[in-house]
Order: sequence, then structure tokens, then C-alpha cells
Amino acid sequence: MNYLTKTIQIVEYHKELAGKIAKMWNMSRDSWGGDTRVTTATQVIQKEANSGNIALYLAVEGEEVIGYCSLSEYKEDVGSLYIPLLNVRPDYHGKKIGKMLVLRALEKTIELGWPRLDLYTWPGNTKAVPLYKKCGFFWEDRDDVTHLMNFIPSVLSTPLLSPYFNDLDWYESSDRLIEVKPDGLKKAGFTFYEYSWKNEDTAVRVQFEKTGRGMCLIETNDFLLELKLAEHETIEQQPYQYEVHFTNKSAEAITLKVSGAGNERLEYSIDAELLIDEKAVITEMLTVHPGEEPSVWSTHPYISLNVSVNDQQCELRLGVKPKQPAKLEAKYFANLSFLNQKSEILLEVESNLKEAAKFIIGFPENDLAELDQNVFEIDLQVNERQTIYVPLTVLQFGFFEPVLAVKVVMGDGTFHFDQKITAAFKGFGEKFGGESKEHWHIFNGAAQLNVRKRDLLVTAGKTEKIKQPFAFFAPKLGKPFSNEFSKKKPEKVEWLHDQQSITMRLQLLSEEMEGISLSLMMKLYAEGLLEKWVEVENKGSQRYENVAVLHSVYHEMEKVYFPLGDKIVVFSERKQIEFGDLNGELLSENWFFSDRSEASFGFAWSADDKASPEGWQFQVEQSLGALDVHEQIISKPLFLSFGAFPEWWEFRQFARGFNGWEHKQALPEQTLTLTGENIVFDRAETEIDIELKSYRANYLDGNIKLELNDREAAAVSVDAGAEQTSVSQVISILDARPLSIVRGKYTGNAVTSELEAILLRKGTPDRITVTEEEGRLRSLVVSNGCIEIKAASDFYPGIYSLSVNGNEWLDTSFPQLQAKGWWNPWGGGMKSVPAQLNTFSLLKEHLAVEYVEINDRSNNQWSGIALTTTVKDHSAWKGVVFTQYYLMLPDVPVLASFVEVKEAGGKVLIGEEWTTDFFLGGSPLNEIVCHDNQPGIFKKYQAGIEEQSIHLDSGAFMSRDGTAEKLYVVPGLGSNETGAYMNKEVLQVVSKQRLLGELKTAPMFIVFDERQLTGSVLRQLNRIRFQ
Repeated sequence: MNYLTKTIQIVEYHKELAGKIAKMWNMSRDSWGGDTRVTTATQVIQKEANSGNIALYLAVEGEEVIGYCSLSEYKEDVGSLYIPLLNVRPDYHGKKIGKMLVLRALEKTIELGWPRLDLYTWPGNTKAVPLYKKCGFFWEDRDDVTHLMNFIPSVLSTPLLSPYFNDLDWYESSDRLIEVKPDGLKKAGFTFYEYSWKNEDTAVRVQFEKTGRGMCLIETNDFLLELKLAEHETIEQQPYQYEVHFTNKSAEAITLKVSGAGNERLEYSIDAELLIDEKAVITEMLTVHPGEEPSVWSTHPYISLNVSVNDQQCELRLGVKPKQPAKLEAKYFANLSFLNQKSEILLEVESNLKEAAKFIIGFPENDLAELDQNVFEIDLQVNERQTIYVPLTVLQFGFFEPVLAVKVVMGDGTFHFDQKITAAFKGFGEKFGGESKEHWHIFNGAAQLNVRKRDLLVTAGKTEKIKQPFAFFAPKLGKPFSNEFSKKKPEKVEWLHDQQSITMRLQLLSEEMEGISLSLMMKLYAEGLLEKWVEVENKGSQRYENVAVLHSVYHEMEKVYFPLGDKIVVFSERKQIEFGDLNGELLSENWFFSDRSEASFGFAWSADDKASPEGWQFQVEQSLGALDVHEQIISKPLFLSFGAFPEWWEFRQFARGFNGWEHKQALPEQTLTLTGENIVFDRAETEIDIELKSYRANYLDGNIKLELNDREAAAVSVDAGAEQTSVSQVISILDARPLSIVRGKYTGNAVTSELEAILLRKGTPDRITVTEEEGRLRSLVVSNGCIEIKAASDFYPGIYSLSVNGNEWLDTSFPQLQAKGWWNPWGGGMKSVPAQLNTFSLLKEHLAVEYVEINDRSNNQWSGIALTTTVKDHSAWKGVVFTQYYLMLPDVPVLASFVEVKEAGGKVLIGEEWTTDFFLGGSPLNEIVCHDNQPGIFKKYQAGIEEQSIHLDSGAFMSRDGTAEKLYVVPGLGSNETGAYMNKEVLQVVSKQRLLGELKTAPMFIVFDERQLTGSVLRQLNRIRFQ
């Protein structure tokens, strides 16, 4: 077959073509749904290195790669190669490049001696389906996938047919009817796929049976040869008759030889030799032995006969679908069992017999459960299914796997068969394993792990559901990597117990790396944590220099957190994300976390491993190095959390081996930020640089409109051809307010998004004033031009006054402590103190109040009041010195507050909780209203009316009659909880935060603004940290 034109060549992949392949994919987006994902050369190299492909063929014209066809071993079944991916650049459609690539893959399949070539597509791919069929593929009629199989390699490698294809061209001489629909001639439960070829002198017709994946009929000008069985579905241990039919269409007698012997599932034997003038039928018997019901994904048990026609050989093959007389399946819907309580199993019974029958089902005695009755009778018509309710009492936790004894009563007699059913009686603190029809399982408390037998797919969760949103695929051993384990039956499966966990070991033997044994180890903890690793042992006679294992996972992601560069980015938009939407080159840490609505999932790997997103999978490559004879290497573990860690930052600490306390703010996947991360600017500055950035692996393509405080500030267009994931624009801030909001509206080809950024424009330093007020108690007063705060060292460990533009917001008893509501003594105001120190104890200690100037990490100077408490008298806290800071920028309506421990006094303070609270006042109190401003929730809670506690999210605010400003509370990053308590006397706002390794809390902010601000823009203040 010629794969060249004057300008187009088919070549094999090499690394130097990676950049051109990336360009092809970026130009082919419209062929794959029109996504905007960007492919890079580095990603191509990584993908192809891990692909396990036997070959990758590329269509090349000049310097351009215009077509792509990969070829690998089929992982779902035996005896086939597979085309994982086929693509032709859209501007080259209609030039028969797809045909050239498919035929080259088909030729390689024949060259390597494989009998079949498979691929998958989608039903709507109407342009490609005729091409595939013309190249010899048949479309399997299935609901779940669009699977195609090509048996041309079998046809061309059959000696009996070879003489005929000296006269026929398998491609050009085909007269098969091509229709864009599933293929198959259906008869007696069988599905047959038929090829036919014809020219002026020669005609050949061949049928392949779907489940046996083999040739069952050959017709030529000279003869008709066919293997027949009355029914595709066969009942185990029942005798069946199969036949070989032969018709001689020639003028000479033909010698037919047929031989064959059974296998472990099918028992049959044939050895015949006939000289046939016209017609002959050879009849023999077949018995199907008990075993697993075959999967639609794989080759079924089949009759295989060696046939010779005048000494020209062929194989005839016919698949069967073995079934027991009835299918029994137990359904137990309790995720957790309770001992000595009534429960029930639902037992589905489906008859596979061809006539009505009575089924008498007997349960054996079992230590795990006591049944109300042990024998059940049910009458079923042909192929009828009914459900039996089996009441029971669970006596012990464990894997319930009784073998049911079934008596079948039919019109012509009775017979018996046995069938096992399974159910898991899970309980807290209980660990056990078991094997069901389709899976191996381990259980630990509510947690369970499932390994699918047909392909070693691993899922885990805290429910009884097998299908979970996270899955591990079978490991690949290499290099080069191979899919062999996805269709291998383990040599051994065992369960290992210890006090905390249960481990499943699956031992696999490699054929492609002779002598290598790989044990897949999976340890399950009751908390919802899976630890997974491999143990690779060389039992052969040769040393392997570069052993590696590739792990691939799938996850249906929702609100997923990834460490990209020095940022934590959360992808939480309604637009779904796949791993291929990430720029893998930015992945900077060894974890990701998904906060799904029903459960949280976290995945972690060793920092030494090489991780990369690839399409809809995520891959982790572990390099194990050289492996000598009789040597064993144990890989570092992978971890899957399914509920063990409820928050991303907790899982991050686990994945990184704790590595100190650190709170980082998660950024949204698309951000509008001030370039350089500093959100504070001097009044003298006249312009700023605004950056719009997307963390998805797609280029910006659209228009951006920027507004400053509702004034249009700039408009810019960006084209995908510029290959940018971010764009910067300078805007004027001459008219910026002290607290300004920059809004950006990005209108892309298919998506419009609106983003906000906060900007603090500070006044000149002389706007800060520091005074002392004399009176009954001396007070320190600091003002920034709009906010004024006051504190007195002889009164109370906090500020007692916070006024904005002359309007007081705090309620206080200054200058004298008093009893109020639940509090005695009560001073009101605002304070930040250890949660374990009460007011009586604090008042005994020395308090110093002073004016301070402190720089943040962007070197902006903040001014305000520091209150330092030195603890001497308290037995548990003696020696501790801590300072509360209340800080402001000139003219900016924002108060920052945090605590720093100056002296720990030998006390371990990491993890200690600190409480910030303040009391709001009004005249009367009910003029203050708390507004819950979450998306979709607009509620108001009036103070001074009744007792109520309210959770405050960012975006919630307080308003007060007669005052334009709203008060917003922005909790410190990592705060445990923030809320408001109100009754008829008080309105108290409380925020709690644990002290981290640097012995300093993250700053909390109180913001005053007359506008309604969103929580997302207010949380940007959390980027401010103090030196």
C-alpha cells in the first residue's frame, strides 16, 4: 500500500516533531468540540513518552504535521491492537489523509501478526464512520460506547483465503454496503459481521462472530464452510450440539479435515476427515463448564476448530455466552450494618431457561447472619426476573458470601446448581475483605475499596456504591510503558490485616518484562484514606536498567484546588474542568484537592515523582531505577483521601509532610489583579497596571473592559493568535477613591466573566494624627483622617472607640467597667486575646498602650495603636507577652487588626486559639441591621430585638440608621469561625483564629464603605501580611 503523495508523507514520531504536533492540535480544536485548550511541545513529549504506543504515525506536508494516528495494544481485550487517537487537521479534511493513516496502522497490525484492530469514536462522527467501514471496521451495536472492530488482519493472514486475494484487492474489491449505523446480522442471539469482495472472476464472503472475535463462515467460488450452534446463550453443564457445514461448489471432490479440542471452560472434541463431492455436515457435542459470566468488553469463551480444505488451513471460531440456569444477585443497601437488628437482602432471580420453571433456593447456615427462613420458592417464566425479600438479623460484621443451593423443577424433570451471592456487613472498627462476581473488595469501618476484575480499575469511598468520582487505572510497567496489566488476571489476591488498616495485595506477572513480578498494594484506613504502592521483584535471569511505573487516575472534579507556581488556584466555575485544561508545567507541589458536594477527595504523590495532567487523566510516573536479579524495589506511596481531610489546606499539610504552619489564600481560576500583588498605592501615583489572568491552559481571545469605581478606565482586545493567558493594561487612578474597586469584564468567544480587584489609595503621612485625651483616664487617640480609634491602658485590654467620619460604631462602658448581659466585668470595645484567658485574669496583668508604625510585606507603612499585655500572675500563661495591633493607612477606611506574641514564656503556643471580638452600639441598638449577603441569600437580622446567633461570611455587613457607611468584617486568613451574637442589650461580633508557627495571627480587617461590596473582592485584603 502506498502512503505517499507528491506532497504528503506518513512518517513515524520523533521528539523533533513535538512542536509541530502541538500546532496541529491547537489548529484542530473545532474537530473536538471547539475547546480552547492549548497544547505545548513539552506536553506532547511527555504524553508520547508515557503513552505506551507501539507506533505513532504522522501525516506531514513540508514543515507541517497535518495528521496523527497512534497505535497501541488494546487494553480492554486480548488479541487486538488499538487506535487510541486519530486526527486530521481541519484544513486538510477531504484529502484522504485519514485513510492513509488508518491503512498504515492496519498494515502495521498485520506486520506484527495481530488478528484484529479496534478503535472508538462517537456516533455523531459521520464523516469518519464511512472511512472506518471502508477500511474494514465494523460498528458494534452497544449502548455504552461506540466501539469498532477490524478483522482484515485475520482475513489476510488466513492461508485458505490467500489464493483468492491474489485476484482480489481487499480495499478496492469490497462490495460491502456502507451505512452510518451499527453493523451486524443478528440470529439466535449471535451477531455476525460480514465482509464480501467481488470482481469479474472471483467472489469471497466471510463472516466473523462478534463475541468469539473469529471467523465462522467462509464462502468462495469453490465452497461454503460454516460453523454453527443453535443458540448463543448456553446453560452451564448442559449438552449442546454444534455443526460444521460444508458445501462443495466446484467440479472436483474436496478434502475437508476438521480437528479441535476444548479448553478449561468449554469441553468438546472433534477429529474428522471427509472427501466431499457435494455437501456434508459434521456434528459433535459441547458442554460448558461453570465459570464467570463473560463481559461485553472482552472475548467470550469460544469453539475453535482447525480446518483444512485441500490442505489450505483456516481457523473457525464461534463464541458462546455461558449462563447458569438462573442469575442470582444480592442487593444490600445498608452502608453500615447494625448487630442484632432486623434487616433484609433483596435477591434478584432471573431465569435463563427457555421454558417456565420453579426455583427452590436454599440458604446455608451462616455465622454472620440469621435468616427468618432458609428456603424460598419462586416460579419464573422464560427470561422472567423477580425479587425475593430475604429478612435477616446481622450477628457479626464481615463479608457475607453464602453458596446457595438451587433446585430447578421443570416439566421434564429436575436438576441442581449452586451459586454464590455476596454482601458486606460493614461496621465501625471492623476490617475485612472479600470477592464478589465482578470485584475484589476491602472494608474498614465505613470505608471500602473496590478492584474491578476485568481491568483492575480501583475505586474507593465511604458508601456502598461501586462507582465513585475518583478511580485508579491499572499500573503500567516500563519503560517503555505497557497496558498489559489491564487485562491480566492476578496470580494471587490476598488480604493483610494490622491494628489500624487492611491491605489488599494483587500479584501480577509481566510477560513483556520477563521475570518481573509486580505486587499492587492498597492499604485502607477507616478515616477514608487509601495508601497505594507497588513492590517490583525481579524473579528472572536478566538485569533491568530503567524500571518505572506509571499510575493514571480519573476524577470528576468539582471545586478543585491545584498548586500552580507559587499560587493555590481553585477551579470552581460552573464550566467543568478536565486535567488537560491545566498547564502541567506550572504544577509546583505534590497534591490536588477536590471539594465535591457529596465528599472531598485529595490525591498526593511523592515530591520525587513526576506528575502531569494528560487529557481526562492525571499521571504519576515513578522511576524505580535498575533492578538486579532477585532484587525487590518498593515504590513510594500514593495517597487518596476520600473524606479524611475536609479542607484543602489540611490535605496540603499532609501531602507535604506538615512542613510548618502556613496559610495561603486560594485564588480563583481567572483573576483581575494589580501587577506586583501590592494593592496599596500613594496619592502621588497617577496610574497602575492591571492584569487579567486565566489559569486554564487556553489563550485569551476576546475583549476586556475595565472600570474604576463605575468609570470606564480602559478597553483592550486580545487575540488567541497572540498566545497569551494573561494581559496587562495601564489605567489612570487620578480620580481614585481611598478605597476603589476596579471591575473587569472579559467577553470571550463563548464565555463572559466579570471580575473585581480592590485598590487602596492612601493619603499623605500628615493625615495621621496622634493625640492624648486627658480625663478620668488618659487615652491614646490615633486618626487617619476618616477613622479614629482610642485606647486607655488603665481601662481595658482593647480599643474602646472606633469612629468613622465622626460616627461612633463601638459600644463601651468607658471609663468604668460594669456588668452587662452575660458579661461581668464588661468594657465593650474591641480586643484580641487568648481564648483561655478570661477578662478577670487579663485585668490583673500589666497593659501598655503606644502609638506604632509598622510596614506590611509590600513595604507600605501602617499607623495605629499597639496594646501589649505582659502576663505575670496567671499560672498557665505566666511569662507570655503579646501585642494587639490596630492599624490604618492615611485616609483609607480600613482598620487592620492582628496579634503577635513577643515572648512565649516557655509555653508552646502553636495551635492556641485567639479570639477577636467587638461590640457594636447604637442609640437605640435596634437601629443596627446585619445583612447576610451570600449569593442567592438576602436576609436581614435586626439587633436589639431578640437573641440570635448568625454566621458571617465575607460579604455580610452591618448598617445603621443615619450612617451612610456599611461595616464589613473580613476575617483573618485561616480563621475558624466568624459570627455575630445579638440580644436586646448587645451586638457582639466574634472571630476565632489559631496561632501559627510564626506566633502571629493573620490580620483581620474592618472595612467601611457606603457601597455594597462582594465577599470575593473583600477577601483580597487577606493578601496583606505584616512584617
